[in-house]
Amino acid sequence: MTSKAHTDLFARAMKLFSAGKYREALPYFENAAAGPLMSVNESAAMYRRMCEKRTQAAEVKLQTAEEYYTYGVSLLNARKWQEAKGPLETAVAKGGEPHYLYALALAEGMTGGVAAAAQYLRRAVAADGAIRGVARSDADFAPLLDHAQIREVLTGEPVSG
Repeated sequence: MTSKAHTDLFARAMKLFSAGKYREALPYFENAAAGPLMSVNESAAMYRRMCEKRTQAAEVKLQTAEEYYTYGVSLLNARKWQEAKGPLETAVAKGGEPHYLYALALAEGMTGGVAAAAQYLRRAVAADGAIRGVARSDADFAPLLDHAQIREVLTGEPVSG
C-alpha cells in the first residue's frame, strides 16, 4: 500500500468514525493499522480500539418495557427519530403505558407518520388525559401541532383544514 493510499484509508475510517458509524469504521482502521506510515498505524490502532469499545457498549440488552422506553427516549433526545421507533414500539407492545404511547407518537410524527402519531396520541390521551397538556407544552412536540389530526386529538374537537 502506498503512503497516499494509507492516509486515504485512514481518512475514510475517520469520516465513518466522526459520523458515529463505529462498526463500519472498524475494518478500515484495522487495515490502516498495518500500512507503511508508523504515525498512521498508531492512530489507526487507537481508533480501532475505540470503535471496538463503542460497538460493545452499543449492544444494549433490553428486557423490560421500561428499559425499551428509556432507551427509545434517549434516542428521541438525540433526535434519532427513526431509530427510536423500534424500541418504543416494543415498549408499547410489552407495557402500553400512556407515556410510552406518547413517546411513540412523537417518533412517528417526526418521521412523517402523522396518522400513526395521531392514533398513538389518541390512545395515550384516552389512558391519561394529562397527556393533552404535556403535548401542548412540549417543545419537541410543537412541530406536530401544525397537523390537523394531532390538533383534533389534543382539543377533542374536529379541526377543519
